[in-house]
Amino acid sequence: MHVRSFCLLFWVLVCGIATSGAEPVRSPVNQVFQFSVTDSVPYEGSTTPKTGTLYLWIPESCAKLRGLVILGNNVPEHMLAGHPAIREACRANDLGLVWSVPTFWNFAKQMKGREAEQVAFLQKLLDGLASVSGYDEVSRVPWLPIGESGHLLMVCGLIDQQPERCIAGICVKNPHSPKNRTVPLLWTLGTAQEWGQKDKDIRTEWNAAGPGYEGWVKGRAESSWPLSMVIEPGTGHFSCSDALARYFGATIGAAAAARIAEDGSLRPVDLNAGFLAHLPLTPGEDLRIIPYAVASPEERKRAWFFTESLAREAQDISRTNWQANTQLVGLVPVENCESKPFSFNSVTELLVVTESTFSVKGTLLPEIPDGFVGAGEKLASTPGEPVVEWICGPYAPVGNGTFRVALDRTWKSGGGNYLIARKDGDDKVRTSVQPCAVKLVENKEGTPQVLTFDKIPDVPAGTVSVPLSAKSDSGLPVQFSVLTGPAVIENGNLVFTPIPPRAKFPVEVTVAAWQWGRPTDPKVRMSEFVKQTFRIVEP
Repeated sequence: MHVRSFCLLFWVLVCGIATSGAEPVRSPVNQVFQFSVTDSVPYEGSTTPKTGTLYLWIPESCAKLRGLVILGNNVPEHMLAGHPAIREACRANDLGLVWSVPTFWNFAKQMKGREAEQVAFLQKLLDGLASVSGYDEVSRVPWLPIGESGHLLMVCGLIDQQPERCIAGICVKNPHSPKNRTVPLLWTLGTAQEWGQKDKDIRTEWNAAGPGYEGWVKGRAESSWPLSMVIEPGTGHFSCSDALARYFGATIGAAAAARIAEDGSLRPVDLNAGFLAHLPLTPGEDLRIIPYAVASPEERKRAWFFTESLAREAQDISRTNWQANTQLVGLVPVENCESKPFSFNSVTELLVVTESTFSVKGTLLPEIPDGFVGAGEKLASTPGEPVVEWICGPYAPVGNGTFRVALDRTWKSGGGNYLIARKDGDDKVRTSVQPCAVKLVENKEGTPQVLTFDKIPDVPAGTVSVPLSAKSDSGLPVQFSVLTGPAVIENGNLVFTPIPPRAKFPVEVTVAAWQWGRPTDPKVRMSEFVKQTFRIVEP
């Protein structure tokens, strides 16, 4: 088999892009970003400059980029940055994917109202990526920002500062409004917010999806704003289902098709080419999907969608029995961890002290827990066990609620570490999801260990793989991760993925080696996070 064909086949298998219909396994392992750049800018009011790193993935066969999907580093973005549906949408539309870890967006109070400086810093980083990647258009192609929680400010900031450069925007699990009303925006919302949930009656608060909706669609109609909406019943601020991630992928594809012209410029939004639809939030709602061009003024008080299929899928995701009974999922520590239920503003915290792995399981609570409104009242349940999934952070699932430490580019980046317990509902009982903030306790006690990482020589393009060799004087096994470059780790080998056709040689690859240590006697401290950079050169 030709080297390039082999590498492409391998990468497709690694990504989990298959036709079996199975859900992808969420994991931070082997998320490929071929290029990266780090830079800093000073800002008024601080003696410490703001430092940000952008990682860039270019579709393996892309000859010329037509746009960039831009994500920051909050909670679900780590999962979304590697999700097959997002990557496939980028492949199909020649879009690059930029993930910022640590984020370029500055949340300091002094930066409020200074969005132009934030965008200028992003542009500086993109200029750097254009130089190192060889894809000079990275500096000038249009953007599609995606953000959750604090990074909703990033999405709206980019739209407000440079609407002429924004294909669309996606706000994950909260509505947030830019001042600009010309750029298409997708709002996605949950109905069971985890923050402060103890203070509300979880049996009735979750189905309050209707309030606000009428005002939103009325405002959308009055300003002719191309605003789309999707609601995930029973979910909250942190969760992002695979169905929603696939919807994001479909939205990215539809937005790119509608807005990016052949010459790379952005077409104006054609409202008449879109469709209008209500979401099924109240009994008897008129759920007709109406072409915008023929809708009456009253009918235009609905959410707007690029395509009829996106409108229908939004209705499908948003559909539930709004009078369903409530179940509440929790997390139970099994091995090498300690749980503090609902302690972090009503979110569970998990303290992990381990040599390599930890285990948790999901459970359905039989009654409303202490400290909640209605404590002691019985809760409903659906058959089966809850699923525990990775969302973000440097640890990876190995199956059956067990996770292993897997340090990556997010290690000590200032981002969050979260997993989630999820129990799907049925026609009588609502879906329940609960996030868990994971704190990996670094092993700092005991005997220090010194790690020796054998030098990786430069390799010619077309090399399939190279072995990795590192040892710790503690005798404990050493782990590896790729921080940047077209490569993944497989069975202790560095396996190269296809290099985009216009990549600038030499292409740098940075690999990290580390040993987590041992918290039990005889205790061993964590090793240094040892990085090594080598180059892929033209053959």
